[in-house]
Amino acid sequence: MDYASIAELPETATCLKCGETKPIVKMIVIRMRGTGAIRVQSRCKDCNNRHERGHRREWKTAYLRKWRAVNKDLNESYWRGRSLEHRAEIARRHFRKNHAALLIQGRLRRRLGMSLPLEEARKLLRRFGPCYPTRFGLTAKGLKEAERIRGRLRANRQHVPAVEIRMMVYEDQKSFFVKPRLQVMPYQSAARQLRAWHARQGHVVQAA
Repeated sequence: MDYASIAELPETATCLKCGETKPIVKMIVIRMRGTGAIRVQSRCKDCNNRHERGHRREWKTAYLRKWRAVNKDLNESYWRGRSLEHRAEIARRHFRKNHAALLIQGRLRRRLGMSLPLEEARKLLRRFGPCYPTRFGLTAKGLKEAERIRGRLRANRQHVPAVEIRMMVYEDQKSFFVKPRLQVMPYQSAARQLRAWHARQGHVVQAA
């Protein structure tokens, strides 16, 4: 059954998968693209999550990515007519959710020209923490190891960027970098100092 607005939705609905009657907030509610009507799906969120897990969800994600690449016009038509504010909010949600991984992705792109998928950046974040591949995530032992590698390469007349040396150290031993859960977002103190300097100079700056 379709409803004209969210206010018209019933308080409860029955899931045909598990047979339980649940509050409407635990059911899947969608808006129909063609008519704009509100529809309650016949499956609750718990049953849907159990069904759409693991390789099935990954397969759907990969399929959707391929479909968008092949059907660019249809994909663009989905966004046509949506406000710029709506698009901006989607971008903000994506940024907030993946902030640390996006920073890692950007560092590797700017410093080494690596085109790294976001999923790979998430794996690096889980393994090495938000400081990767900066010096802020290395322990004192790790920094000494980086200097030792740099000195050996210089002796052999080899020039390797500092970021690549740090990446080698991160990969070497766990004792060379701070545990991910203990790391803080790098460059935050520098950003605060820069904002304070702008404030003292009387510049108008937007808070990050």
